[in-house]
Amino acid sequence: MVTNDIKALKPGQGCHAAMLTTKGKMQADLVVYCDEDRLLLELDASLRDKVKQALQAHMVVDDAELVDLTDETQEWGVYGDVFPELELPDYHFVMRDGVRIARTPELGLRGFHVFGPAPAGELLSDEEAEILRVEAGRPLYGRDMGEDRLPIEAGIADAVSFTKGCYLGQEVIARATNLGHINKKLMGLRLDAPVEPGAKLAAPSKPDAGVVTSSVVSPRLGPIALAYVHRTLWEEGTQLSLPDGKSARVTSLPFAPATS
Repeated sequence: MVTNDIKALKPGQGCHAAMLTTKGKMQADLVVYCDEDRLLLELDASLRDKVKQALQAHMVVDDAELVDLTDETQEWGVYGDVFPELELPDYHFVMRDGVRIARTPELGLRGFHVFGPAPAGELLSDEEAEILRVEAGRPLYGRDMGEDRLPIEAGIADAVSFTKGCYLGQEVIARATNLGHINKKLMGLRLDAPVEPGAKLAAPSKPDAGVVTSSVVSPRLGPIALAYVHRTLWEEGTQLSLPDGKSARVTSLPFAPATS
């Protein structure tokens, strides 16, 4: 059902994964945590009905039960100098007094998801979290990736196992990977001025060069964005144009710290 190797997980471990269509396009982005006798799926709340229906459609012959825990679960992201005693790989977790504490990489700094009461600390604003996410080059489902994208276009290689057995959409992913051919992929942009998501990119060699998906003004880096860019324009430093005379410079992800 999903792109990563769930059978290989042991209790206390987790992994990033995606659920695809038969054409390899993304239906959902999720994290799977492995307990002794069950799996916990973590995903954006807007996707829960779609994922629930997809799972139920394939569980008719399995001795398994699907339970939606959303309404009874508190979850918090905690970032920075927290849980210094925990050295966990991404998505692995520990249980403390019934509270799951899972390592998470989505803001590009030390972070954990805590499934339980709110931890102590200052609240991070949505704007601050969004800036950190874009700086880290982490795509968000529904904004930077969706049903029109392959996971390898979105740059989430950690969500795909290239050695596991069959999964929905695997043939498309394997073919694109083996051929080394995707037309566009998610890249970073350094901008000379802020732009809105949806802005079109152009180059002299490629009028339809790509599209901006997320855009922020970073205190460290200035205006930056995530964008899908055509494969002929992936070279670091390639100059692209935007509407209203604005310009952008292509960069790899995650963004490097500012040098000036």
